Amino acid sequence: MKISRRSFVSALLCLRPGAGRASIRRERDRRTEREVWQITEGDAISHSCYFEAQPFTDDDRFLVYCSNRSGAWQLYAVELATGLSRQLTEARDLANMSFSIPPGAGEVVYLDGSRLWATGVESGKRRLIIDLAEAVPGAGGFAAGRTFSRDGVYTPVSYTIAGETFIGRVNLRAGRLEESARIPGGTGGHLLVCPSDPYLVTFVRTPDEQNDMSLPMERRARTMIVDLRTGSVRPFLIMPYGWRATHEYWDATGERFYFHKKKVPGWVPTSICSMKRDGTDRRTHFASENLMLGHSMISPDGRFIVSDVQKPGDNPLVYIDLETGWCELLCWPDSSVTGGHARQAHVHPSISRSGKYVAFTSDRTGVPQVYVVPL
Repeated sequence: MKISRRSFVSALLCLRPGAGRASIRRERDRRTEREVWQITEGDAISHSCYFEAQPFTDDDRFLVYCSNRSGAWQLYAVELATGLSRQLTEARDLANMSFSIPPGAGEVVYLDGSRLWATGVESGKRRLIIDLAEAVPGAGGFAAGRTFSRDGVYTPVSYTIAGETFIGRVNLRAGRLEESARIPGGTGGHLLVCPSDPYLVTFVRTPDEQNDMSLPMERRARTMIVDLRTGSVRPFLIMPYGWRATHEYWDATGERFYFHKKKVPGWVPTSICSMKRDGTDRRTHFASENLMLGHSMISPDGRFIVSDVQKPGDNPLVYIDLETGWCELLCWPDSSVTGGHARQAHVHPSISRSGKYVAFTSDRTGVPQVYVVPL
């Protein structure tokens, strides 16, 4: 009897340490009747990646998520067709929100202390990309970006030396740190590499002074941009007086930069907007007078956006068609939101590269769990 390669690999997953059957529960959303899959369950926290990162393999076969079910944060892979699950990492100090799958790689990239690793999602084979502490003696405070260049070669990192902050990029294939630049005043994190120009990295300015309408416009910048060719750092995303920006991201082409625009004081009205890489051609793609739009992501083909809503305990996922402006409520994660990042209470929707699935996190059962909505 012949056994297919996929069946053989699935059987191997059952035999590996940490393997088991994931509790994929397929149900209908109580309001929209759309099918929703609950990927994880139990008393331990399990969560998907940050909204700009990618938890799905390119072929949509596997979903990678993070859980502390073993007593420490580790990454797990679940095969969506079979429900088979296994532990991918044996990390000592996993940065639990810094994991993502680069395009075309079949590996999940993650930061464990000062070490940046890649592990094959199907094979489980692990390789050390770089130990940043060895690459930059005396450095600390390492943070790895959750985003990659379009070819999957580069990811941004930041670190500190003697109280000064630096941003650089790591070549994932060569395993080396390249073109670092000093960042006066430090960063508020949220490193985003421009997919089509990996010398450009955006980050959140610190301190956040957007709400102070008495300050000059440049002081109120939400996002700064560094050009690693020259080391120049300048304001990139600034809102008009009376508004603030949050939760920015690049589209897959690297030609447009998306962000949420929110009224100050308060939250609504809010809108999802974008601008060209050079800061021109600002557009509003969706606006709402009452939905507290929190985090969104654009599909890789640029056709639609999915956004969460940050009304505590009563929040839908919103699907927005960018060509027609038509929108639909996909389902209601109903996460608490108020638990914040520490309790993984934000929904953070991520869209698979095929555009067929959306992954998100919700603590509506009392414990954060991972969910998938098939589109």
